[in-house]
Parts: sequence; structure tokens; C-alpha cells
Amino acid sequence: MDKIKKYTAANRLAWNEAMPLHQKANKSKWDDLFSRSGFSVIRAPELSHIQSLELKDKTIAHLCCNNGVELMSLINLGASLGVGFDISDVAIAEAGQRADKFGINCKFVQSDVYEISEDYNGLFDIVYLSIGCLGWLPDLKAFFSKVSLLLKPSGMLFIHESHPFTVMLPADDQKDVNPLLIIEPYFKSEPYVESDGIDYIGKTTYKSEPMYWFVWTLSDIFNSLIKNGFRLEHFSEYPEDISTQHKRTEEAQAGIPLSYILMARKQVV
Repeated sequence: MDKIKKYTAANRLAWNEAMPLHQKANKSKWDDLFSRSGFSVIRAPELSHIQSLELKDKTIAHLCCNNGVELMSLINLGASLGVGFDISDVAIAEAGQRADKFGINCKFVQSDVYEISEDYNGLFDIVYLSIGCLGWLPDLKAFFSKVSLLLKPSGMLFIHESHPFTVMLPADDQKDVNPLLIIEPYFKSEPYVESDGIDYIGKTTYKSEPMYWFVWTLSDIFNSLIKNGFRLEHFSEYPEDISTQHKRTEEAQAGIPLSYILMARKQVV
């Protein structure tokens, strides 16, 4: 766990540094949108898969929840209770303030996802993961073990993420590079170390705290789930970019997978 902590502690500093910039660009927008009763950011194709889970009376944990807008949306879609966990103190503070302000039944907890309290074990019908979670995690097998602990028997894991194929492609800010050109490997054993900032919201540039991004292949994800006793129930891939980093690739309409939805159920032993 010490090796995991090395990476997650660094990423916490980087996210606490970035979040005030995100808030400067977006906080008033989110406050305005969630002031509208029943507002949700969940859109097709994710929406139909979420609705298939019959959210009424369900409890949901959102890991790596950032500012909580997806979790609050799931409550507005009918779930009874949500708990969001994120490593960034600043993100969690924003999420909690917004949920309180608009009376949305969510609780937000600052925690390294590997260190979520055992008090939450077995409490959730659904664990939800959205865009930009898995790449910050240094150990997938340990992470999905934690997910399993949080879920009730036969609970469901729901993932809507950027496709690992996108890591091979140039991001939109690399404007002089063909968006269909493969420039990075699919198989990479060591994380990327970045210090160029992560203000993809306000687009400001700054020298940031060092942060670590891990490349997980589909086989890494599937095998980590299998080893933790999950049964895959749905997997679909989409040409739509949900990361805001590969719109040029999407617009090229080259039939490249840019995002996916995965649903896996915890098996009763």
C-alpha cells in the first residue's frame, strides 16, 4: 500500500491545485443548473443503461466523484441516497456545499479510494464510476476489491469511461498532429508523469505539482474484475469522446472507439 500511497498522495496535491481553477470557470454554471428541479447531466447512451438499473430506492456510491454532479444527477433520476468519495478536499467541499444548497440527498467524503472506511462496506446497491477515474489509480485489482467490499450481495458496478484506445491518440491541444495518428503505446507498464496542469475546464496553463496517470488496457480491467468475483453483464463501445480531449478524433468519424460502458455484478459466494 505504501507504493499506492506515493502516487495517490501526489495526485491529491495536483487535484487540490487544479480545482479552484475549475471552480472559477464552472462553479456558477453548475449552481445555476442544479437550481432547476430534477436536473441531470446523464445523457444518451448512458441514460438508458442507468435507467435499466431501476434507480428507485437504490443507494449509490460514486468513487472519484470530483465535484459530484453525476452523483447528484443520479439522485435526481430517482436513487434514494448517494455517497461520493474523492481524494480532493477542494472538490469534496464544492460537492457538499452544492448538495446542501439544493437539498439533494448526497453525502460527500474526502478519501483516497483505497482507504474508504470499512463503515461503508456492504451499503450500496450500485458503485458508479465516471470519466477520468481509472487512469488515476495505480492498482486496479486492489481498487476493484474495494468496490466489491462496498457493494451489497449481487450489487452492480457501473462504469462510463474513456476508452483506453484514446491514450494512443494525440489530444486536441496537439493541433499540429493528425488526430488519427497513433503516437503512444497501448501497452505501458509505467505511469505517465505530468506537471503541465489539469485545467481542462478553464484552459489555463501552469506548472503543476507532479501527477501520475496509469494506462489500463481492456484486458487489465476485465481480469481485475474477474479476480475480484465480478460477472460482466454488459459492455458496449462508442465513437463519442466523453473526455473533452479527443473531439477532433470524434469529428473525423473514423470509427474509432473513444468511450465505453461496462456493467458487472458482484457474485454471491
